[in-house]
Amino acid sequence: MAQFRELRNRIVGIENTAKITSAMKMVAAAKLRRAQDAIIAARPYGQKLQELLQFLATTEEGAALSPLFEEREVERVAVVIITADRGLCGAFNTNVIKAATALMNTTYGPQKASGHLDVITVGKRAVDYFGRRSYNVVASYPGIFGSLDFSVARQIVNELTEAFLQGRVDRVTVIYNEFRSAIKQTVITTQFLPIPKLAEAARPAKPVDFIFEPSRADLTLSLMPKYLNTR
Repeated sequence: MAQFRELRNRIVGIENTAKITSAMKMVAAAKLRRAQDAIIAARPYGQKLQELLQFLATTEEGAALSPLFEEREVERVAVVIITADRGLCGAFNTNVIKAATALMNTTYGPQKASGHLDVITVGKRAVDYFGRRSYNVVASYPGIFGSLDFSVARQIVNELTEAFLQGRVDRVTVIYNEFRSAIKQTVITTQFLPIPKLAEAARPAKPVDFIFEPSRADLTLSLMPKYLNTR
């Protein structure tokens, strides 16, 4: 009889646990949906802002408006590697780390060999991996995703911009996972600084003469911080 009561109590306990985990799953799904909606809603703004500044960088008049458009010989490079803080997420972190390692050993191999390759790690997985290996890690940002604050992103952007303007780096490359869906992300390797020009395929077949208000220079100075911070 005692064994029967114990078995019944265990069944009740399991049923209660199932109810709790079901509620947790519903809450997590709602949070994920809100995060997805926020990402999707913000993309058009960031994309159009990027297109506008890349167009300015492509024109002779625009390229002279800001030193952040300046293409120069790449002797010193900074690579920003962004991963998650935790594991147990399949190849999410591994793919970024593999892409970053391949880039630094091939494309930026000469800079690495000469000691002119700086690494900035964002996310605990990147911090742990590259911190234990022979890379010149100049800045690390572990554990920032638990309570992500836009001011942290702004701080990283300001430090990268300052390094570029002071000539401590000639190019800044960022490697991260771009969200596609809850089960699919794509590793992106993109040039952050100098602001790249529009690709040939994206340029209009005929030159387009836009009217900039209040002026091309004022617009560039106003949009530049917004562009960098939303990247």
